[in-house]
Amino acid sequence: MVAMPVKTNKEDTAISPLFGHAKYFAFIDENGNVTIEKNPANGGGQVVAWLAQKGVDRVITQHIGRKPYLLLEKAGIACFYPGDGRISIKEALAANLEPINQANIDKFVRHKGRKHG
Repeated sequence: MVAMPVKTNKEDTAISPLFGHAKYFAFIDENGNVTIEKNPANGGGQVVAWLAQKGVDRVITQHIGRKPYLLLEKAGIACFYPGDGRISIKEALAANLEPINQANIDKFVRHKGRKHG
């Protein structure tokens, strides 16, 4: 199952620039069905635990903190970057995704709303 932080609970909403504090997450099953759920967690570590519990094996996100990334990696959840700007769920699923890994994580880390790199 794929998960991505999203801005609203509306169909084909845009990906949220936040990860741990995104208001909602979209979940896409193996058949392409999309469900959107309110984020019950408070921060990246709790979000990762929630996603792992739901059986997520891939995350698509524009930005993520180092700690949540490392927790995703430890949980065996692959992390991908769909590009910058406004990207909808459908666009993200169709994008040429860049894997986020130890070698490039600094490119995707955000602190206090600002991208550092």
